[in-house]
Amino acid sequence: MTDQQKLPLQIITYLVPSMSVELFETIAQHLESSLGRETTLVYESRFIGPQPARIDPFKTKTADLAFVTGASYQQLVKENNVNWELLPIGAVFPHLIKGETAGYYADVIIHKNSQERIKDFLDLRGANWATNNSSSTSGHFVMLKSLRELGENPSFFGSVLNSGSHLNSIQMVASRKADVASVDSNVLGYAMTKTPSLAKDLHVFSSIGPLPPYPIMVRSSLPAEEKKAICDALLQLEGVAPWNKRCADLRLLRFVKTNKDIYLEDRESRDALANLSASVRYY
Repeated sequence: MTDQQKLPLQIITYLVPSMSVELFETIAQHLESSLGRETTLVYESRFIGPQPARIDPFKTKTADLAFVTGASYQQLVKENNVNWELLPIGAVFPHLIKGETAGYYADVIIHKNSQERIKDFLDLRGANWATNNSSSTSGHFVMLKSLRELGENPSFFGSVLNSGSHLNSIQMVASRKADVASVDSNVLGYAMTKTPSLAKDLHVFSSIGPLPPYPIMVRSSLPAEEKKAICDALLQLEGVAPWNKRCADLRLLRFVKTNKDIYLEDRESRDALANLSASVRYY
């Protein structure tokens, strides 16, 4: 074992608390067991990924592996950040309606009491829309794309409320503080598992997608054999007890091979909708 391999594998996730921290703890334990190398796990709940104005954890070698949002990945691409690489794998989760998918859906949710009144997207005219973040693919851009396809713009909604997170958007619709939200289906599934009573308050009006899996980033300066070992270990997770069952209980079924081309549509959509996004007024 080299001196580098004796050092802990440093993992950071930007997907907590929307996703269960226990899921990433289990992934870290699986990697530690498979690689024969200690792991450390940090979760950063304030941001969706590395921030341009802050120290780059890849450049300073304080992170070897990172789970980030699709929006963060697109920002890293835009910045031409050379300190990271995309691992060509993605996670498979169960969807409440669509079944298993590599990635996730944007679930458009309304309150169950609104089901009789809202039958079509156009019935949402004048509604209060809760969005988690103006850079979010599932929580923001998917709704803008739907509006554009109908020849509408954000003024279609009565107001746009910045919830700050998918979990907050879910709670706002459940408590009727917002009429509609588009949320990450995996976050919705996790929330409903954690709080079963949400099922009596929420109705999935439509599911848009699937959207690409959460990008998994690896430090580019890691030796190639270490990158491959990490990739192989994650791909083998489904067949390795007890981590496979623990992950499945937390709604992650397996990892599968992917490639960076699956993120192109999101990038092109963001560019096309940039002006429409800039016109959104929050209340």
